[in-house]
Amino acid sequence: MAPLWVSALGDRVGRRFGLWSGIAYVLLYLYAVGNIVIAPGVDLAMGRPIPSTFVVADWSAKIWKSIAPFVWEPIAAIYLLRSVALFLSVPNLLLALLLGALVGLNLTAAIARARLFAGERLKGGSMRGLLASLPALLTGFTCCVSTVILALGSLAAGFAVAVIAVAPYFLPVAVLALVLNLLWSFGQFACALRHK
Repeated sequence: MAPLWVSALGDRVGRRFGLWSGIAYVLLYLYAVGNIVIAPGVDLAMGRPIPSTFVVADWSAKIWKSIAPFVWEPIAAIYLLRSVALFLSVPNLLLALLLGALVGLNLTAAIARARLFAGERLKGGSMRGLLASLPALLTGFTCCVSTVILALGSLAAGFAVAVIAVAPYFLPVAVLALVLNLLWSFGQFACALRHK
């Protein structure tokens, strides 16, 4: 017999939203690290035919070359349009897929749990549903805290040194938070199914 939390992944609406949010996260992550570049009016292909690909000569030596914490050097470029370039960095792509899968699974579990709570008035009513969503909200903030700090701009200038010092820890903490929240969500979903 499959574990009860597997039913959370069986929720069709949750799966659909989880899949699309995971895909959107992968694309936004790759855009944020510079692996997807969109520059209207600029010929990023530099005269190459469209579509075309370019692979660096010493790609095997550069495939795992880090250029910043958790950002690796691209080894190939794909030019789909003159103003759109996709830079292929295998570690960046793997990391984006991992994070996208975790975000998608978290959203799938959250929607399935919310739909279960909406369908069944469990003890605690809407307050329980609200409290059940709190870890997902905190996880989302943990995952995007560096972007929030950058968006604040000059207000965050006083914290810049501290942020730079702890920035390499943001991504591992985000992955850990997403995994822990996913396990917690599955546990809550299984518990709710047992009390149904």
